[in-house]
Amino acid sequence: MTVTLWILLGYFVLLFAIAWYFSRHQNIEDYFANKRQTSLWLMTFSTVATVVGAGGTVGIVAEVYNTGISYGLALPAAYIFGMLILAWVSPRIKQAGDRYKAYTVVDFFGSRFDGKNRILTAILQIILLIIWIGAQAVAIASLTSVLTKMEYTWALALTALITILYTGMGGLKIDIITDFIQFWIILIVFSVLALMGNKLTGGVSGMFGRLPQGHLNPFAFGGVGWFVGIILLSGFLFLGNTSHWQRIFSAQSPSVARKSFLWTIPFVIIISLIILWIGLEASVILDMQDKNKAIFVFMDRVLPPGWQAVGYAAILAVIMSSIDSYVVGGSAIIYKLLGADNGKSMIRARSITVVFGLLGFVIAYLVPDIVKLSLLITYLALIFVPAIFAGLFSEKVSANAAFYSILVPTIILFILFWKMPKSVFLITTLLSVLIVVFYDRIVK
Repeated sequence: MTVTLWILLGYFVLLFAIAWYFSRHQNIEDYFANKRQTSLWLMTFSTVATVVGAGGTVGIVAEVYNTGISYGLALPAAYIFGMLILAWVSPRIKQAGDRYKAYTVVDFFGSRFDGKNRILTAILQIILLIIWIGAQAVAIASLTSVLTKMEYTWALALTALITILYTGMGGLKIDIITDFIQFWIILIVFSVLALMGNKLTGGVSGMFGRLPQGHLNPFAFGGVGWFVGIILLSGFLFLGNTSHWQRIFSAQSPSVARKSFLWTIPFVIIISLIILWIGLEASVILDMQDKNKAIFVFMDRVLPPGWQAVGYAAILAVIMSSIDSYVVGGSAIIYKLLGADNGKSMIRARSITVVFGLLGFVIAYLVPDIVKLSLLITYLALIFVPAIFAGLFSEKVSANAAFYSILVPTIILFILFWKMPKSVFLITTLLSVLIVVFYDRIVK
């Protein structure tokens, strides 16, 4: 067995040891809400690790290598805008969570509005989370396949087994603790990678002198309209993701929830700048056709064998920190829908977590290229935002207004998406806003 595989094996053993140790004597409040006692720094670093994800590492390096800084500036800016929005609304979300004893955004819709809102949002959030898990699972299985020389199917099965088992053991509490550890792995390894790459480029001046033409154009990827649009829309996207609601509900207080998102911002900036820098270094050092492999080839070129293994572990940490959050969020929704189980609630909770996680990996197996589906669920998540704001900031908006502001745009989205995948979100998002604002004025 190579040094790389030994180090990765040690990393997986560490995750299981942490999951076993902290999952002893758990109850449901531990499992789904960490007893609503998550501290400021645990919540901060867990959020950073989850937000960055595969798109914020593999994706940014790939696109910076290909077209320059534009994508690498826009995506982190969207993260920052999203954290500001969550910091603004998180005290209200936390207060509502404590009042309704909520675990997810679905519980909020059910308690603030009514049962039909609860069922509708539950179905749509489950779809969202399963496909998000699938998107991350494709990335992690592809990396495992490269490292172990396994076929994709077996690599997918291995990563599913590891991720789902340790998440199923400990729920949100283990998710937060392991994310905290994964944050530091990400920060340290990517800092070392950037410093070592800097030597091969000939320093800062050497790198800037060798960059391809147009690589420093901030609007090169999609123009000014795309740059501004992706920041605003992706920022609001975080509000439609139940994994962030679950963390807010788990916070010690509304103040801790708000401060955690504000403290997330400087760490997101630091990690994003490091990743952007790595992408620029790769564009100078590498000459390859497949941009999606840029970060892996860059690691092989820059890092010595032992550090390569740690680098791969960092990529796995990035992806797994997103998957486990989605798995716990989805299992919490299903658990609340099914209700209590006569004293066997922990068995049921863990079983639901395992089964829900498997569904996400099945999607990755059936649809290994799910870029279009990822775009679809992004648009779907935006549809939730107007009703969420209405529920948090207005007592006058009715349950029917919230319900139809989600149902009608969702139907239109599923009809029109296949014909106009790039622009249909403009119609559905605007329609959702209009229904929330005008439904109760028109329909008495």
